[in-house]
Amino acid sequence: MQAKNSKFSGYLLIAVFVVPLLIAIAMYSLRGHLSVVKPAAHGQLIHPAQPIEEFTVAFTTGNSSDLKFLKSKWTYLFYAPGKCNLECEAALFKLRQTKTAAGRESSRIQSIIIVDTPHINKKILARYEKIKAAQLLKIQLENQNQLTLEPGAIYLIDPNANIMMKYDYSATSRGLLKDIKKLLKISNIG
Repeated sequence: MQAKNSKFSGYLLIAVFVVPLLIAIAMYSLRGHLSVVKPAAHGQLIHPAQPIEEFTVAFTTGNSSDLKFLKSKWTYLFYAPGKCNLECEAALFKLRQTKTAAGRESSRIQSIIIVDTPHINKKILARYEKIKAAQLLKIQLENQNQLTLEPGAIYLIDPNANIMMKYDYSATSRGLLKDIKKLLKISNIG
């Protein structure tokens, strides 16, 4: 009886090590025929992340800020095209909803709208008082050839001042929230 158990244990031990190896070899051999699940990011991942070297803005409140402003929290930056129209207001709504839905993690997130002109509709800003509005004075990226800020896009910037993701108008607040929640969960910064 004991010889039978030791034989069974030997086969079991071999199976534990050999079967996973055979599965790995089969998956590698069939890699062209197997479907792979794509990453579940809702925005466009900017790879490699684009470091911001210089960032100077003038807030509508009269204050100005530099790169330190971006290095404190995860930042959603919305680059508004000209005057804030209906699409602009929809983007501001998405940013506000995302921050609110983040719950207790909302203190790690900030939003800023960048406008080309110093004049912006005060009524719209009053509805979204938690979103800081500023005129962009200067932004310099490490490699200007790889990325330029596009009007109407929302960018996600990490607390190390790297532009990580880009969202267009079709992005939903749910998609923004899912992405930032994943990042906040695995991140020790910001």
